[in-house]
Amino acid sequence: MTVSIPIAQREIVGEIVQTFDGRDLHADLGVSKDYTNWVKAQIKRARLVEDKDYVKFAQKGELSTTGQTRHEYHFTLEAGKHIGMMSGTARGSEVREYFLACERQAKAAMPIVKDPQIAAVIFTLTRLDAVEQEQKRQADELARLAENMAVIEARTQPENKHFTVMGYANLISIPMDNRTAANLGRRCAALSRQRGLVIGDVSDPRFGNVHSYHESVLQEVLPGIQKKAA
Repeated sequence: MTVSIPIAQREIVGEIVQTFDGRDLHADLGVSKDYTNWVKAQIKRARLVEDKDYVKFAQKGELSTTGQTRHEYHFTLEAGKHIGMMSGTARGSEVREYFLACERQAKAAMPIVKDPQIAAVIFTLTRLDAVEQEQKRQADELARLAENMAVIEARTQPENKHFTVMGYANLISIPMDNRTAANLGRRCAALSRQRGLVIGDVSDPRFGNVHSYHESVLQEVLPGIQKKAA
């Protein structure tokens, strides 16, 4: 089976490096031990240093099964090679080779620049790209949490009759992407104006404000999507 652990650029102490999510490695190696204890054991065993070999951050709004704040660990490829090698399994060797190949590919794609000013510009642009990726990840995570909260509130507050398109889709378990939600939102807005129903505004970390619509409008517009999904 081919190794396909996602790689992303991340800033660690002012330097842009390639990293991966420890959970992806844990899953790829097929480890039966729970992730939290496993990842702590790997850090100790390989003598990995925080903010050098990996970064640790709290997962906002998420708790572990024990009620504690859940933490995420993103490792450098160098750290990943050590963990793969220490696993002592054939899959671990494949993972190590995968990270080596990722490093070679990154070096091959890196331009050789002798002018220090041009090199500084390239570094700055690369750093900005990594920052933008991280900001997008955080915005997506905040939006996902907001949508989950909207579902919880909708289920616990029956009097709430206004929902965003995405929030209502989550409530009735219809998978939907942002583009589809935007198209359906225009239909909901037109139908709301036609019926003289209020169109609300809800804060969204990705898009600023998004509209919310009365449940009766959403019930009429979304069933067609539900049938297509089925």
